[in-house]
Amino acid sequence: MGAAPFRMLLVCAALAAHGAAIAQGAGPFPEPSDTRLRAGRTVWLGTCRDCHGNSMSDAPTVKNTKDWQPRLARGRTALYASALGGRKGAGGTEMPARGGNANLTDDQVRAAVDYMVWLVEPRKEMQ
Repeated sequence: MGAAPFRMLLVCAALAAHGAAIAQGAGPFPEPSDTRLRAGRTVWLGTCRDCHGNSMSDAPTVKNTKDWQPRLARGRTALYASALGGRKGAGGTEMPARGGNANLTDDQVRAAVDYMVWLVEPRKEMQ
């Protein structure tokens, strides 16, 4: 087996393991007491976690607070705009609008952003 098919096999195995972890629950992604954040968590787990919950993509993970500091500094309005309209990163990577889920309402996307911020800095609510 050549190197490329072997790498693809490893990626498929990792994705299958990730899918099994999803089926078992939220794992390290806690459920907040706030109703809006809980709603955001539901959206985030279903749409955003695949990229922002692990290091399998170029997206900043919620476990890497250093990567999030410049994003948080831009403020909530900028984070919402990126999530709603999509964003192209400096390295050429791209986040699709609404995380690729066109069925999400604006409010659902904003709630997911709020939850992600809460994961990055659990005790800090963005103003």
